[in-house]
Amino acid sequence: MYHDDLHQAAEYAHAAVASMTRFSIPPTPINFTIWYEYHAGRDPALSRAIDALLAAGTSFTPDTTLQLYEEFLNPARMLRASRETTEKLQEAMDELRNFVGAAEEDTRTYGDKLEDFSDRLDKHGNGPAFGSLVGAMLQETRSMQERNQSLEERLAETTAEVAQLREHFEQARRESLSDSLTGLANRKNFEQTLTLFAKAAQDSGEPLALMLLDIDHFKLFNDRHGHQTGDTVLQLVARTLSDNVKGQDLAARYGGEEFALLLPRTRADQAVKLGDNIRALIATRKLVKRASGEPLGRITVSAGVAEYRIGEALSSFVQRADGALYGAKREGRNRVVAATEALTFTETVLRS
Repeated sequence: MYHDDLHQAAEYAHAAVASMTRFSIPPTPINFTIWYEYHAGRDPALSRAIDALLAAGTSFTPDTTLQLYEEFLNPARMLRASRETTEKLQEAMDELRNFVGAAEEDTRTYGDKLEDFSDRLDKHGNGPAFGSLVGAMLQETRSMQERNQSLEERLAETTAEVAQLREHFEQARRESLSDSLTGLANRKNFEQTLTLFAKAAQDSGEPLALMLLDIDHFKLFNDRHGHQTGDTVLQLVARTLSDNVKGQDLAARYGGEEFALLLPRTRADQAVKLGDNIRALIATRKLVKRASGEPLGRITVSAGVAEYRIGEALSSFVQRADGALYGAKREGRNRVVAATEALTFTETVLRS
């Protein structure tokens, strides 16, 4: 997270309030956070999503703003799942400790009784009390076996509960790092992985490439065919990306109709070649409406590629890829462009 100085923060806050007033948006904490981040410009995907909504004349209803917050800004889901799982795991561990403590006490008691039986046998030998002593000892042994059996069963149940809790937590972790529509990594996952990959590249000296892809004229496609069909297109592109990455490569939904590929141990020229293969695959797909068989034409994607420069700020790395993507759009779309010195800028544009 970047830190704003007091003057900048005040400017962003004033701009956020002005926007909420202009669009009749209630000044709730969530809405303020969204518009503050929009004016701070730290998340290009969030900015593009809001720009697209503004251009379409979409009303900023509570559902709309909540969707923006959940997609781009909300860290609470993973935290909540972590807290719930930790509490349940603590309960299970407390119960295990109680059972282990009880088992230890039972073992001590059983040992004491065996010692007592041994002393009494030494005293009475084969006298009349011998049979009753043996019978009592056998009864105590059976009771101990039953307690051990009960403990083993409860331990098995608790172990299963702990495994279930672990799976629940892992599922929540996966969901918190995945885009619900496409199944790809989400923006949070992308940013975490980018940090790890950049550090690994810096430590090893191996290359790291970033590719940003955007569906051409997606807003027009959505307006013409509807958002449900648009979602199907997003899933198609996501599936194509997943099918063409391997190993540690990460495919992510960066926001809206934009996707990202993180490619460790990959040079820019190699990433451009991969991007061109993906672009060609998508361009050859003929889209047909499943219900009616109506042809929907073809879609294309544009992509920008940048190679990490050791020591550069990650924001600069992403901006260079974004600048290359803008270059691909500017040069006619349906192409892949690599970042060069001439494309180290980022222009604020409304992607169509």
